[in-house]
Amino acid sequence: MSGPGFENLKALIVEDNAHMYWARSDAFDMAFDLTAGQSGLAKLGQVMTLWIKHMLAIDVEIKPVTEMRDVSFNWYLGLDAVGTKIGDTLWNGSSLDPRGEASVVGLYQLKFKDPAVAAEKIGSEPVYLILAMTSDKMLHMKPQNLLTGLPIRHPEPVN
Repeated sequence: MSGPGFENLKALIVEDNAHMYWARSDAFDMAFDLTAGQSGLAKLGQVMTLWIKHMLAIDVEIKPVTEMRDVSFNWYLGLDAVGTKIGDTLWNGSSLDPRGEASVVGLYQLKFKDPAVAAEKIGSEPVYLILAMTSDKMLHMKPQNLLTGLPIRHPEPVN
């Protein structure tokens, strides 16, 4: 990898060297490979699944989607500001320009294991998660969006 911010990069985190990450984390010289077709996007989906389970006690399944074709953006969540703008564009029926398409790092399909947890208007339909990079190729994921933006039913307060 090359470019700004990659000067000190020593390795991509893969199965064979993942055990080394914690010993090297403060060196900032290992990167997670989010290249399409590699296992990194699926692993990030697993992390998001665990995050939602831990923070909201909701079971979901999150899988990467390889192409945006035939994707219905009835409900989407931007995992960052750029992802939200892309989702807004697609939801409003516009198409992305080539630069917008190129900025998408990951597109995920989230399904609730128990559709009764989802807001009524969602039912068993998937929620799409969009992760994108800025024009200067920076990635700013906001995991709190997973907690605040999911279309879930909120229990009634009990007296």
